[in-house]
Formats: sequence, C-alpha cells, structure tokens
Amino acid sequence: MKWCSLVDEKNAKTYLDKLSEISDILLKNTDKMKENIGVMGGKAGIALFFFYYARLTMEEKHVDFAHRLINEIFDEINNETSIHTLAGGLAGVGWMMEHLVQNDFVEADTDEILEALDPFLHKAMIYDIEKGNYDFLHGAVGCGAYFIARLAKKESEGNLKELVDHMDKIKHTFPDQDNGIAWRSVLDHEKGTEGFNLSLSHGLASIIVFLAKLLEKGIYTEKVSPLLDGAVRYMLAYKLDTAKFQSNFPSWIGVNEDYPLAHSRLAWCYGDLGIGAALWQAAQSAGNKEWEEAALKTLLHSTGRKDVRENAVIDAGLCHGAAGIAHIYNRMYQHTGVASFKESALYWLEETLKLATYEDGYAGFKAWHTEKYGGWIPEAGLLEGVAGIGLMMISMLSDIEAHWDRCLFLS
Repeated sequence: MKWCSLVDEKNAKTYLDKLSEISDILLKNTDKMKENIGVMGGKAGIALFFFYYARLTMEEKHVDFAHRLINEIFDEINNETSIHTLAGGLAGVGWMMEHLVQNDFVEADTDEILEALDPFLHKAMIYDIEKGNYDFLHGAVGCGAYFIARLAKKESEGNLKELVDHMDKIKHTFPDQDNGIAWRSVLDHEKGTEGFNLSLSHGLASIIVFLAKLLEKGIYTEKVSPLLDGAVRYMLAYKLDTAKFQSNFPSWIGVNEDYPLAHSRLAWCYGDLGIGAALWQAAQSAGNKEWEEAALKTLLHSTGRKDVRENAVIDAGLCHGAAGIAHIYNRMYQHTGVASFKESALYWLEETLKLATYEDGYAGFKAWHTEKYGGWIPEAGLLEGVAGIGLMMISMLSDIEAHWDRCLFLS
C-alpha cells in the first residue's frame, strides 16, 4: 500500500497553520505534564507527534524537542515509575521506542534500552490476565502489544504464547451464538456490573486485533486461529438490524436486563468504527473474504452517519472525537481506494477544525470529560488531545504512512 495525501494543495494551508499552532502549544505546555510519560496521554505520545511533524516539515528543532522528551521519560523511569500499562506506563513507552527505531526516526539498540522492562512487563501482563484484566489500554492485551513490537527479542514469542494460554483458560464459549468466544469484564465499575465489552479500546475488538497480529506473524497458530475464529463469530452474532438501530453493533452485551441491546456511538473507542477496523485486520490476516465483507459493510454503513449530536461526537480527539473518525476513514481509503471513505475522511477533517473554538484551549481545542472529571479540559496527549489531532492531520496532508496508529490497534 502506498499512502497518499487526501487534502489538495489549495486547502492544505489551513491545516498546516493549525499544525503549527499545535506544535507551538505543545512546545510551551509539555513541561506541565511532569511525570506523565504515557503514549496515550503523556510525553511518549507527544514525542511521536514531533517525530512525525519533523518528517513533514524537515525542521530539526522538532526532532530536538522529541529527543528531549525521550530523555525526560527515561529520567522519570529511573525515578522508579512503576505503571505498566500501554496507555499510561512502561508498555507504551517501550512500544514507542521500538516504533521509533523500526521506522527510522532514531538509531538505538532497543535490546539495551528495554532489557530491564521485559521481565517486569511480562510479570505485570500475567498478573493482569490471571485477574481477568485483558484490557487493551490498561491491562494484559496492551502489554501483549508491546511484546509484539519486541518480537526481534526471542523471549517475546514465549511471553505471547503464555498470554494466549491464559486467555484460552478464561474464555467463555457460546454454543447458542454460533459457538462464539468472548471474554467477560466489568462494564460498570461503580455498580460492579459484568458483561461482554465489544469495543476496540477495552473489549473484544482489541482481542480480535491482537490475535490477528499473532496469526499474521505465524505465532502459535494452532491455538490463535480457533480463538480468533470464535471471537469473530461472537462479534458477528450480535450484528444489529440497521432498520431498527443506528449502528451495526452495540457497545457491549450485558448479562441481564440492565444492558438491553442499543446502538453505539461513532468513534474509535466504542462502536462500528473500531469494530469494523478490527474485523478488517482479522480478515486480512486470515485471508477470510466473509470477514472482509462484514468489515466493509459495517464501515461503509457508518459513512452515512454525519449528524454530530446524534452520533455523540462532542470533541475532536482521536478516542471519541472527530479526528479519530476522520483517521479511520482515511486509513480505510488508503487500504481500499473506496471514494466514500475519502469523502467521509475529508468531512470529519473539516468537522475537527470546526471544534477548535476555545480561546483558552490548546490551539482552540478542548477535550470533554464528565463533570466528575473536570468537564472541558485542554489536553495535550495523543488519545484525547492535540498531539493526536495533529498526527491525524499529518496523515491527511502527506504521503507519510500513519504507522503511529499501531498504538491504537488500527494497523
């Protein structure tokens, strides 16, 4: 696949100017993050932005700042940072370092840099999965993403096989749902309600991508292949009737009447976009045309969902905002050349810019949190903040392939 720009030259200046604003605001505000090293909300994700932005602009100052951030991250790690997760901790930092080396952003020996992390993250990963915490952003599958990036280290394959064995032990099989396979988790931590989360951020879609990546690399196929097949069967068994529901899939499957089937939002984190992207990757890894057709139907149907309020698009970030929607459509256009994906990517790119309305925001942007967590807040990071919005724009404006989105399980 050859990546191409979606924005024509006459419209590019508006977005280049916004990228310059984002760069300036991050240069001025990243120091406020102090100990936040994470790839999703902290310095690791901002470093990714500056490396990609430097590749776009060819300006050395952006590379210098990214290197400064990496030094600060490892200073903090040396102060005994112990958070292990992909989103906010060491798995994400380790993933970032492998990404930068493998994509020729930096020259380094990752075995030397990450050697001490491997046993710690292996132990944390197994602890999580034994407790049933498979969560991509905050649990075992996120650590699995780190070990996939570390496959050049021979021990990583064994660690991944061990994770798969544990996942096999805690799976649930559903004979009445086409012998589908799913993994149970807590849906509401305040109430303690459990069920089957289907999302890419925390649920079954992320497991599908994880297993698809292992299958693609030929790792433990005798166990991975039936697990992947069962997970996709479970997902497809809950495809909604779009004559009755707005979306193709719900966000989760409850185990009681507290969670009736309902349509899902339009976002990376929950709903059709993340699920469609997961099914697409599973189809490519397995060479399964039926899954590919299901992925395309899901994603193409979603391109008709343009109403911002109706689809719960409140802010601009990658996680649940307009930038994440734009980027998924961009990636699908790059894969397929289908015009509807390009049109939708450009539509949501414009919607992203329209959301830059806050004088006290970062480059005009704020991220929405519930009132309990602060309401509207300027965010710098990759997942909810301007670093992620900037990465999306770079991928729209240039022929620089968006390998960064591997940290979101989009490729």
